[in-house]
Amino acid sequence: MRELWRKTVELFRGHLVLWVPCVCAGLLNLGFARLQKAAIFRIVHWLTTQHSVLGGDVVSTDPSEFQHRALMIAGPLGLCRYFLCVCFFVVALAVTAKLVETILEEKKPELSVALRGTVPEWREILLFSLKYLAALAALSAVMLLSTSSALISYRLSVIVASKAFLYSVGLVLEGGVAWLLMPAAMRLLQSPDVTPVSVQCRRRGTVFVVFMSALALALGDIVGMAEARVMLDNQWELSAVSALNSIVVNAPEVFLFISLSLLASGYSREADSSKSSRASLLLLERGKPSLRG
Repeated sequence: MRELWRKTVELFRGHLVLWVPCVCAGLLNLGFARLQKAAIFRIVHWLTTQHSVLGGDVVSTDPSEFQHRALMIAGPLGLCRYFLCVCFFVVALAVTAKLVETILEEKKPELSVALRGTVPEWREILLFSLKYLAALAALSAVMLLSTSSALISYRLSVIVASKAFLYSVGLVLEGGVAWLLMPAAMRLLQSPDVTPVSVQCRRRGTVFVVFMSALALALGDIVGMAEARVMLDNQWELSAVSALNSIVVNAPEVFLFISLSLLASGYSREADSSKSSRASLLLLERGKPSLRG
């Protein structure tokens, strides 16, 4: 595990090209979030506009109607955007794995080559994205049902609504989804000669997911507090700051994708076997009889 952390840190710091897929996925998600807000406003404005027989347009001034229609539209659009976001990051994970494999082969990593190698895997990427959403929805439903009785009590409902509780539940969900989908993720990232996913590999991948998710949540809070203190009137400046903050918040995802790529490439198993071989040789050397005297 220590060797896997060391190699991940080395690649994370020494190869900026490994940042590009995840950063692009984060920026695409940010852009689609803004498009979603604009689309909701335009659609609701169109639905609440009535055409007068005199040729004019009358916009409804009832705020409850506007809010109701906005909520009805935001649900499906939000689900579609979230699915696209998951697809973006799964593509980023697949591209990162190909770049890491190239680096381990001591070749020059080329982003265009990695992208072309990912295109034929679009069915597997869509299927894995659907599996992720299904596993997340199933575990969320189970945890919601298990805590529904707590919502009856006011004191417990306050605890359930707290940020600490929500973050803890989120990390548990991430860990559960990671444990369930780690074999599928390894099959997605591995070459055609798929090797069985060991329990140790599954455990290590889950640890990385939970740890990096916790770090991403902490960074998100720090960035959110920093954004609240900055007053920007220019839309371009606001977009630039949002893009920069997106890169900072997604840095743990870059680290996670590199570590999962190393796990899929078998680096961890090779490092462990090499370490055990060195230990065995050391024991044999110590056990040899001395030739002195």
